[in-house]
Amino acid sequence: TAETVAARADTLTARPVASQSLRNPAVDFIVAAIDQRLAVEKNPGQRNWLSEMQGYYRVQGAKPLWISGSGLTPAGEEAVAEISMADSYGLDVNQFDLPDVNVGTDLKRLADAEVRISLAAIKYAWHARGGRVDPSDLSLWLDQSPRIVYASEVLDKLGSSTDASRVLRSYHPHHPEFENLRRAYLTERGDISPAGVEQISETGSKLVIGDRDPDIAIVRRRLNVLASDPADEDLFDKAVFRAMQTYMYENGYGRKRQFDDQVRGALNKTGPYRPGANRAKLDKMLVNLERWRWLPENLGATRIWNNLPEFKTRVIENNEVIHEERLIIGTPATQTPVFSDVMSHVIFQPEWGVPESIKISQLLPRLKSGDLSVLERRNMKVIDDRGNKLNASRIRWSKADIREISIVQGSGSGNPLGRLKFIFPNAHHVYMHDTPDKGLFNGSERTYSHGCMRLRNPDRYAEVVLGLDQGWTGSDVKKQLGNKKTTQIDLKKPIPIHVTYFTMLADDAGSVSTFDDVYGHDRRILDAIKGTRSIAQIAAGDPAMALKRRNKILEESAAFIPRSKPSTSSSKSKSVKVASTKIFSSPSFFGFSQPPPKVVFVKPPKPAKLKFKPYYYSKKPVFNPFPFFGYLQ
Repeated sequence: TAETVAARADTLTARPVASQSLRNPAVDFIVAAIDQRLAVEKNPGQRNWLSEMQGYYRVQGAKPLWISGSGLTPAGEEAVAEISMADSYGLDVNQFDLPDVNVGTDLKRLADAEVRISLAAIKYAWHARGGRVDPSDLSLWLDQSPRIVYASEVLDKLGSSTDASRVLRSYHPHHPEFENLRRAYLTERGDISPAGVEQISETGSKLVIGDRDPDIAIVRRRLNVLASDPADEDLFDKAVFRAMQTYMYENGYGRKRQFDDQVRGALNKTGPYRPGANRAKLDKMLVNLERWRWLPENLGATRIWNNLPEFKTRVIENNEVIHEERLIIGTPATQTPVFSDVMSHVIFQPEWGVPESIKISQLLPRLKSGDLSVLERRNMKVIDDRGNKLNASRIRWSKADIREISIVQGSGSGNPLGRLKFIFPNAHHVYMHDTPDKGLFNGSERTYSHGCMRLRNPDRYAEVVLGLDQGWTGSDVKKQLGNKKTTQIDLKKPIPIHVTYFTMLADDAGSVSTFDDVYGHDRRILDAIKGTRSIAQIAAGDPAMALKRRNKILEESAAFIPRSKPSTSSSKSKSVKVASTKIFSSPSFFGFSQPPPKVVFVKPPKPAKLKFKPYYYSKKPVFNPFPFFGYLQ
């Protein structure tokens, strides 16, 4: 949080300050330059970074990281060069305020250059961790956030390393899939040759004249530099050095004293980047690169991977897919959220907690009219906080707030959850479960649920999950399913589960797969990255907010459900009492997996002295694509 970062900055600033005689003269100018920026900076994040920088440069023995009396040091030039290539990792170079490498020898200008490079390095690390955009600000259904970066830790790592480029690159995702997609992105831009073309290693040791490396043989062929002796094909000699310097200078990279990763990347380019070339594809790649930054650094050696645009779930062990199955996910109006959690238990023969939408629209009108058998017909019961069954006839339904009453449907053929439920407790109240409607899995775009994820073959899924955790076999699962009693099996070691939204993936061979943007998240993220729309504008169009507003209206309307046909008389309207209002942070209907009935709200004539406007509502018959659940009409 901002408070945590600020507190950390205060602690760092309070560390012992070196005496004037021991301080590097440039440090005083650097601290003064930071103070000047702090005096005018309004952005809270930038102020936190500057405060931590102030603490870093004031400690005993503090030295500049990037400057010397004669200008930028090789480390400073290297940092500027690496940050200048941010676009090769899908970042925006224009976001970083970098000084000219020919900064001169004036101490004030040098101090300003030091501060600008340090700030750019911190911002680079933050953006590499996904800090450009916080997806949770765009939609309630994007439940992810950038990983925090402390300015002082970035500077500590850079100060203790002789390779600034590697430190900066270490903040990017380490997942192989990220690197696969990044290489596909660079290939699409024309920055590197397509698969099959001879490539120089993108990373490797820094080479000076006299060193040998297998990549030098490729460099010779690329730059047409022949070796005087065939045995010296891999020798980095003066001829290769001069050809390298000429190539780098002509391509706008400036002077180079050694063969490093920047040279490797430049030599791998096949031509100039054309911004207009397949812009839509490049944008899609950028958005999906960003998504990798929001995932946990450690996904888990054993994990469950649900990619919503693919409509698939995978169980992965040691980076190998050991099981794959089809999914049904939420509709665009009732989306399955994107988040990471851990699967903790499996429930056999689960009961279904009836959501408020169904209690209000389907059950309450019948219960108020005295039709208490509606619960028995639907295999439902009222329970208390301990799960004990209550007698429905003892409840005054005309006065009770049904939202506060727990109603569950028992296991069996009419239960929407089927025979199995896989639980990973989360704020969205979603889970994976069985379904009686197997025919819906035959379609290619399977957006039918109300947020939960339905499995085509949950029996086999339970066998895989419980087999990994407890050594279960198919026979064990079958035996447990034969028991009609609701049973919970806790996992001995909870399994990480990642509900992701990747519309583009690349494999090791460079092959790219694309999937439809069924929820419109690509456009939200791209607009946020490019600043096409403000965060507030994007969030205002979030379907989750529309559903949240609809839920609120539905909840408030519970008080106005009549015991019989609504009366339009003023005297009747005056006697209506307003029930307490509850607003939930999560837009989901508590894991309810079927579309709710459509509701039409009809405003009655305004009473003469009524201070509020009650809303009666009546159901409008709609086509039900799930005939199995006909009672939901």
